Amino acid sequence: MDCIYIKNGRVILKDQIVDGATVTINGGKVAAINKKMAPKKGSFVIDAKGCFVSPGFIDCHIHGEPEKIFFNEARHGTTAFVIAESCAPLDHIYKRAAGIKEFIRKHPYGPNVLGLRFEGPYISKSKAGAQDPDYIRSPNAKELSSIIRRCSGLLKIMTIAPELHGALPLVRLLRKDGIIASIGHSDANYEKAVEGIDAGIMHATHIFNAMSSLDRREPGVVGAVLSEEKVVAEIILDFIHVHKALFGLLLKLKRRDKIIIITDSLAAEGIHSLVGGAYRFEDGRLAGSSLTMIDALKNAVKNCGVALEDAINMITLNPAELLGVEGTKGSIAAGKDADIVVFSKEFDVKMTMIRGKIAYSCKL
Repeated sequence: MDCIYIKNGRVILKDQIVDGATVTINGGKVAAINKKMAPKKGSFVIDAKGCFVSPGFIDCHIHGEPEKIFFNEARHGTTAFVIAESCAPLDHIYKRAAGIKEFIRKHPYGPNVLGLRFEGPYISKSKAGAQDPDYIRSPNAKELSSIIRRCSGLLKIMTIAPELHGALPLVRLLRKDGIIASIGHSDANYEKAVEGIDAGIMHATHIFNAMSSLDRREPGVVGAVLSEEKVVAEIILDFIHVHKALFGLLLKLKRRDKIIIITDSLAAEGIHSLVGGAYRFEDGRLAGSSLTMIDALKNAVKNCGVALEDAINMITLNPAELLGVEGTKGSIAAGKDADIVVFSKEFDVKMTMIRGKIAYSCKL
């Protein structure tokens, strides 16, 4: 087909919502957004029937195999993601990286796997959280260089605890190689956290979880992330991992373009028990969330009073900018990939499109 038209939608742009607009798609790219555009005869037309037409959601932190993630999450609006890998033996990590590279190369949706992120292994055992302490390691620059080389361009984010001896040179090495150094699984005091940020840390792994918290005489990692403007904070917005009031605090203290909503979902792994809306270990500790991006969006808008355009940016444009893909993803604009979600005012996903191909649909 030559063109696809999505008409009668409430199109969410990065700074406004345009009612009744038509989005034209050609060759897997957005060609135009126009209120007066009439679809060409014989073209494929999707009637949004007054639903919101949004950029595809980008999840910067989700676990599982890429094909399973697409299968599970496209129906919830996720069109692109970074796969998170927990602490594990290095040979396992290298095998995973090779498998993901092959998926990216061969699968039609492969280019929408935006990379891999490692939660560790250079993190604090006292803040391991769901990470296996057996595979937490002391900072080693030679080893990290080997990891970067073996992952060759796939590694996008690495979580690191800056208080560990030898961690700061690793932060600088990550920065030199264009990999995002993220503070997390860290028991650093405020001063050590700021040292890490000054060395090149620019991101915080699931803020408020698995990091030293605010205290009257010790602001900890949380205090450093909240007070250092350059740091982008990601948050699991399921109201299980983080209290609603803390999200409100984050909104007050961080610029909206420095907040990214993630799921940290384990749904595509299926190896833990789902208890009370989250995945848990047998002893009851949190292992990860069962959150979907559309529910996270709903939580932000309906339960926390965030304007829809701002909340959308937190799951589309902000992660795209963090990952350096804002030229092709993160907003609906001419020339960008046609990663699009149509959802109702009740936050029910009606259609998900990935690079101009319908990955999920139900009756509009």
